[in-house]
Amino acid sequence: MAEDPSELQRRAIALHAAYHAGDLKSIRQLLYDPVGFPNSQQPYELGCAGTPLEYAFCWSPISLIRELLEIGADVNYCVDGGFPVLFTLLETDREDKYELLELLLDHGADIHQRGINDWTPLHYAAVQRDLEAVRILLDRGADPHIKTRIINYTSPLEEAENNGYHEIAAVMKTAEIQEDTNRKDS
Repeated sequence: MAEDPSELQRRAIALHAAYHAGDLKSIRQLLYDPVGFPNSQQPYELGCAGTPLEYAFCWSPISLIRELLEIGADVNYCVDGGFPVLFTLLETDREDKYELLELLLDHGADIHQRGINDWTPLHYAAVQRDLEAVRILLDRGADPHIKTRIINYTSPLEEAENNGYHEIAAVMKTAEIQEDTNRKDS
């Protein structure tokens, strides 16, 4: 039997409020503690499709995201729209975006996962002119030479150079020189 529309609406509003508040216990209760939580798909009719982690990026405090990761949320969840976890995060204007980026990488986020345009997160950060994200990704081992496998077949460094993002390109080249120096010193 289908759920009463007014009850469904009440639940949807309460669920969104629980995400805002970072209340994991209420989130689980409102989702009826689904099998596979926190990696379960949320009901579309509640206005929060995707996984809890995916939804939390847009609406929740870092404390809830950390809790979800600690109980096993998959940072490399499958997505059809071209915005895997690091892309979703880089798209936000959260004040804690870079702290979250470090947290996700600490929990195994794939630094070379492909997304929109077959870009890696470094491609995406470069074309967004997000210098801090570029630095973090490079420090964590992102490769500025990985090329897309479609369209222009460009690397993050080539994207930066082609678009005239000179500061971004310079940071990538400097990181490459430092990496080469570190290899020689080892």
